[in-house]
Amino acid sequence: MAWKDEIQHVVVLMLENQSFDRLLGFLRLEDASQRVDGVTGAESMPAALGEPGRVVRLERGTAPALYITDPTPGHQFEDITMQVFGQERVPDPATPTMSGFVSNYARQEGSDGKPIGSERAAAGLACLDPALVPVISTLAKNFVVCDRWFSSAPGPTWPNRFFVHAATSNGYIDSPTDLQALSGFLGSRFRMRTIYENLAAAGRTWTVYFGDHAQAFGIGTLHRYASDNFRRLDAFASDVAAGTLPHYSFLEPPYMDAPGIPAGDQHPPHHLLDGERLIAWVYDTLRGNEAVWRTSLLVLLYDEHGGFFDHVPPPATVPPDDASAGGAKFKFDRLGVRVPALLVSPWVRKGRVDHQVYDHTSLLATVKTLFGLPDFLTRRDAQANTLAEGNFLAAPRPLADTPSSLGALVPAHASGAARPGKLSDLQQSLLTLRAALNAGGGAARPRPAGRPAEPQSP
Repeated sequence: MAWKDEIQHVVVLMLENQSFDRLLGFLRLEDASQRVDGVTGAESMPAALGEPGRVVRLERGTAPALYITDPTPGHQFEDITMQVFGQERVPDPATPTMSGFVSNYARQEGSDGKPIGSERAAAGLACLDPALVPVISTLAKNFVVCDRWFSSAPGPTWPNRFFVHAATSNGYIDSPTDLQALSGFLGSRFRMRTIYENLAAAGRTWTVYFGDHAQAFGIGTLHRYASDNFRRLDAFASDVAAGTLPHYSFLEPPYMDAPGIPAGDQHPPHHLLDGERLIAWVYDTLRGNEAVWRTSLLVLLYDEHGGFFDHVPPPATVPPDDASAGGAKFKFDRLGVRVPALLVSPWVRKGRVDHQVYDHTSLLATVKTLFGLPDFLTRRDAQANTLAEGNFLAAPRPLADTPSSLGALVPAHASGAARPGKLSDLQQSLLTLRAALNAGGGAARPRPAGRPAEPQSP
């Protein structure tokens, strides 16, 4: 019996804007030989640019106040340049120092309209004690942690989510937040071939399950699938229960707060525990149908680091295509900052750390191999590492050897809310996408007419 023959369902839950060190940097596993490349609690870095020679320390975060981060750390291309290289322009040679996180965050304005400064920045960038995030910590201790999974580009949500669908962003490295910036999404620029066309060509089924907005709909080639392949997030539970889960499921969290239903994407300033509850719901739902669970691989990912500290320098990579290699701002020849990534399945080892380098296109390369898909999408997924064989077992672990009822680990809390009238760049872009589609007239699209009930653990 081989895992490649037995796994019939790949489920991907991609959340928002957290670095590896922030969520998993202090994780320690039972087997001492399995060492996570994390933090020690003695990390320090230069303070704001106006404080030459001053160094501040990043402490171990234990305070519940860290569940809500406001203001949001910078995570546009220019912010990440400063975070990774410690200066505002990419040096030559482009050698990462990972020293500019505090100085970059210190520039962000607080509710008083003034920069928050070095002390508040350092406090907000603290890497979390595992007890603060019990769901992801429990999964990490019981399954496989990938501690070299990097975002596909040193940019915000949109380009990185494009990469997880299409192995390219077609040279796009920014966040669209107005109709003019989004006009290309209704034209020819973002009509890339995606993993979904390849799945269909191989006779494999797929669904994008979304909470309130389907960001994947920014790719024009997916519009024709709106009525058949885009479903509300609560349909994931009914499909698992009925045994009708497709071969490939991509789950998008709720990005917006609604009355009584908080956003679960973990994008600041949303409460981290709302995302923890969503992770638990997805896991408990899968595990709740043992027949489906025994044939599934859940990949928990984050699109990008969101400006939070990570100490591992991103490596070089290949541009996915000519449009990317010819970009004026960025050549797509290096990866973004490291993000949390877990492999969860009865077919994976317990408490293992995988140190192989991955990015989001490694997921696509693995799915291609697993499901016998046609050609690679771009040069990036063609050279990406697939998931290491050493992560997998010759036979599945019994159900009793996997944790149950993870939803019970999430304490009750009062969800955080953004400053009145203030939307994140991601929320602005999603609302702009909807407006652009409406203005385009007649474009088929998923219509979230009313929010589903908040996901609950079975």
